[in-house]
Amino acid sequence: MPRSVLKRLKWVLYPLFTLAFGGCRAFGSCNYEVRDLDASTTISESVGVADSAQVRLEENRGSINGTSMSWVVTAPTLKGHVLSATFKDAADLSTARIDLSVAPSNRPEITQGVADTRTGANLGGVHDILASGRGVTQLQTDDPSRPTVTFALAAKNVGDWIRPNCY
Repeated sequence: MPRSVLKRLKWVLYPLFTLAFGGCRAFGSCNYEVRDLDASTTISESVGVADSAQVRLEENRGSINGTSMSWVVTAPTLKGHVLSATFKDAADLSTARIDLSVAPSNRPEITQGVADTRTGANLGGVHDILASGRGVTQLQTDDPSRPTVTFALAAKNVGDWIRPNCY
């Protein structure tokens, strides 16, 4: 084979080998990591009635950065009596980490929403709080028999950092 043909063939084969053996990493889509966490709890007040709290945290780092936390709290026995809802660290119950908006009375949940660092929410340290079992959702009510209701959130699925587009 003439030398000029080999040179041209080299420029065709190198990118093909890079793609075949490098996968998506060759094009830079393997440059961020993700992790997630689910935490929840259920409190049974009486037969057939249960109050529950659920939290999901998703994080990205690398070329894509951001953290989002979504939550839902249901408490049929407290509906219409909740004055405020907050996410707190059990190690410091005097400080609200995140204020959770109370749903209107025509909604079945007490609170449901999303907080995201890309829209200004401060979620620093929330993963560590939840993963260590210190995350709580606390409700303040107008019910004198239950002025404060605390849901201790248990981490169910704690994901470690992974690179989702790397094979």
